[in-house]
Amino acid sequence: MTIASSPNARHGLLRKTAALLSCMGLLVSLTACSMPRNGNDAGDSQSSGAKIAPSMSALFDQYLAKDTLSQFERDVLQRAKKTGKISAEDYEAAHDKQTACMAENGWQEQARKLSNGLYQTTGVTPVPSTDAEVNKYMEASNTCSEGASKIIESLYQLQRGNPGLLADPYETAVECLKKSSLVDDAYTGRKLENVLNGDGSSKGLPFDASSDAAQSCFTGAGLAVNIG
Repeated sequence: MTIASSPNARHGLLRKTAALLSCMGLLVSLTACSMPRNGNDAGDSQSSGAKIAPSMSALFDQYLAKDTLSQFERDVLQRAKKTGKISAEDYEAAHDKQTACMAENGWQEQARKLSNGLYQTTGVTPVPSTDAEVNKYMEASNTCSEGASKIIESLYQLQRGNPGLLADPYETAVECLKKSSLVDDAYTGRKLENVLNGDGSSKGLPFDASSDAAQSCFTGAGLAVNIG
């Protein structure tokens, strides 16, 4: 094992762990959770106003066409196709499956439910303290999410946090921040991106990034924001 002994190494490891906790099964840091791009290339997907898909129904069809779905995923998506949305009950079931699987693999995850109905993982026991342990946690999270929570939680996140299906996570977050009156109409996704990518923290933001409203916007957009 490589122990993160220097201050910079420890800081990097803590940031990596925080990022892993922020988006279960998808494991990102200051980037959107992985979702299909409806044929757009990487450049187009980040252009202003570009969308992930024309509608949630189109996304449900896209996933239902996959032959790798578990029966749980297929049942949930078929119900969503009929009703037009993934139910809160199915989201809870997917979250519970992930939590139970992680516990079986030795990881007790703690989470809070934000005001927009999305779960945000706030901690894990034991806390990964080396690169090897972070990788072990990451592998367990990926394994547990397959066939259970990865697709369902991601689609539900879109419903709650990105109803406009914007491809750019920073634009998505800013739209939410504006609705919550945390930023003015002049604030842009690029301003948010520049601040977050500066030193990897929330310093420089014109609002309290630790508030429920802000965290709901970040989580809904698939962003992991270091508020430490």
